[in-house]
Amino acid sequence: MGNVRLVAVIVCLALCAGCAALSNRSTSASVPFVVTPPKVVREMLKFADVKQEDLVYDLGSGDGRIVIAAARTYGTRAVGVEIDPKLVKESEENAEKAGVSDRVRFLQEDIFKTDLRDATVITMFLLPGVNAMLAPKFMNELKPGTRIVSHMFDMGEWLPDKTTYVDISTIYYWVVPADVDGTWRFELPFTAGTKPAELFIRQAYQKLSGWLRMNGRKLTLVDPRIEGARLSFSTEGPINGQATRMLFSATASNRRLAGRVEVTGGPLAGSYDFDASPTP
Repeated sequence: MGNVRLVAVIVCLALCAGCAALSNRSTSASVPFVVTPPKVVREMLKFADVKQEDLVYDLGSGDGRIVIAAARTYGTRAVGVEIDPKLVKESEENAEKAGVSDRVRFLQEDIFKTDLRDATVITMFLLPGVNAMLAPKFMNELKPGTRIVSHMFDMGEWLPDKTTYVDISTIYYWVVPADVDGTWRFELPFTAGTKPAELFIRQAYQKLSGWLRMNGRKLTLVDPRIEGARLSFSTEGPINGQATRMLFSATASNRRLAGRVEVTGGPLAGSYDFDASPTP
């Protein structure tokens, strides 16, 4: 019965506070403090693959337990963001008792106003409406490859990359993708001569679709993927009447795509480097 009551409480809080959050951008104060069980804390940090060199930000950090666990277990630096000054004070006292004060800090701030650009891992136990509103901030502010884990609630249209379960708790995981949306132009230095190419990508978080235009042919992208800054896709079609497959892999950085294409079949078989830039 205890677990059933916990689920009921969380659902009620989500319905009530979630609606309040959606009507007010200053949502931190609207999110009730419900503690994350120690077993779930451990699994969240494990699921995020936290390393000593990471910088963990816990949004809505409550009594500081996730921040403290990250510092104590992994030796990483960690930051808690909490709008309730009493909980911030309690967190600082808890960190002192745990002997990790030199590796953690707590900010009394609204989570929507916190600068997250240095974070490599984000953890949170908020509400569905709040999570969904945070998604654009994450995409705009976090570096590609930053990992995000959430206890109990997802981010709406931004589907998780992985999901795991601890007792009655669900933990969601995302990797922030690079922005590769738009049209890209580049040249492929084939041995038979350089050929211009145009790549069009439509992106919705980590979900991609699009096409490649070359030699007057428009080829649909097959299995396009973006994980952090790493982009990959393939195309298939005839070149000079011969079946040809091209496998592209690239790294996105500063709105450029630098990578390599492996061509099998046809007269252009081989490996070629390319450097693509977006159209204005």
